[in-house]
Amino acid sequence: MHFMHSSAHSSIQTVYARSEAGYVGRNLPSADQRLDINGLVWGFAEEIGSPAYWAAQAWMWEVEAPAHYKLGRSLEEELIACLLGGYGIPAEVGLAAYERLRAVNAESPCRLLDEEFVLELLADPLDLNGRLVRYRFAKQKSAYLAGSMRALRSLDREAPDRELRDALTALPGVGPKTASWIVRNWRDSDCVSILDIHILRAGRMLQIFPEGKSVERHYLELEGAFLDFAEAISVKASILDSVMWMNMRQIPAAILRRLADPSAEVFSPKAEPIQLSLAL
Repeated sequence: MHFMHSSAHSSIQTVYARSEAGYVGRNLPSADQRLDINGLVWGFAEEIGSPAYWAAQAWMWEVEAPAHYKLGRSLEEELIACLLGGYGIPAEVGLAAYERLRAVNAESPCRLLDEEFVLELLADPLDLNGRLVRYRFAKQKSAYLAGSMRALRSLDREAPDRELRDALTALPGVGPKTASWIVRNWRDSDCVSILDIHILRAGRMLQIFPEGKSVERHYLELEGAFLDFAEAISVKASILDSVMWMNMRQIPAAILRRLADPSAEVFSPKAEPIQLSLAL
C-alpha cells in the first residue's frame, strides 16, 4: 500500500511515503512556484492532477516498485505481452493469454512462428479463476504475433532506445504506442513514452499537449511534450507514464469530468491529503 501525506510551507512541500523500511520524505517546490513549461504552477501534492501530485505519485512508486511495469524476461516476452494487451483487451485477459504463449515460447520458441498454431492457442478459452473467457481478435493478433516473432530475429537489439522503438514499428501490428511500451518495459527507458487515452487525458488536463494534436498524426510531438514535463518535475518518464495510466484508470469518471472542466468547482487546495492504493 502507498501512503502520502504532504505539508505545505511558503517555500516547500514535503511529501512522505511509508515503505517497509519506514517513512521517507521528499521536498517539492511550493504550490505557487512556476515550472519552466507552459506557465504551469506546481500546485499541491494532494491536488489530483497537479504537477506536484504527479511528481509525488511517481516518486512513491519509484521508492517502492521501480520496475513494477516489466512483464517479460526477454525482448520476445515483452513483445508477446504488449502485442496481446492494449486497446479492447481487458488487462487480466491479455495477461492470461500472455502466460499461455510465454510458456510455449520458453519450451519451443519456434512454434510461435507458426500463425496457425498461435491462432489455436489464442482461440482456446482462457481460464480466469474458474471462469472461461475468449480472447478477442485472436485471428488478427495471431497473424501479428507470428509475423513479429519472425521479424524480431533480424532486428538490431543493441540499437539505442528510440532507434529500437522505431525499428519495432516496422513489425506487423506494432505501432508507436506498442513499440514504446515494449522498449519502456524491456529497457526501463526514459527516452520514449506510451501515449494511450489515459495519458492523453492527464496531459490535456495539465495543458501540456497542444490543441488539435492526435496520437495517430503527432505521436512524436506529443511524446516530446510528455518527456519535457517529466523532466520539469524531475521524475523518470518510465515511471510517470505507468503511474498516470494506473491513476487515471482508477479515478471515478465524475471526478475526471470535474478535473477536465476548468469552470467546474474541482478540489480545494486545503483538502485533506489523499491516500491512494494502487494494485500492481
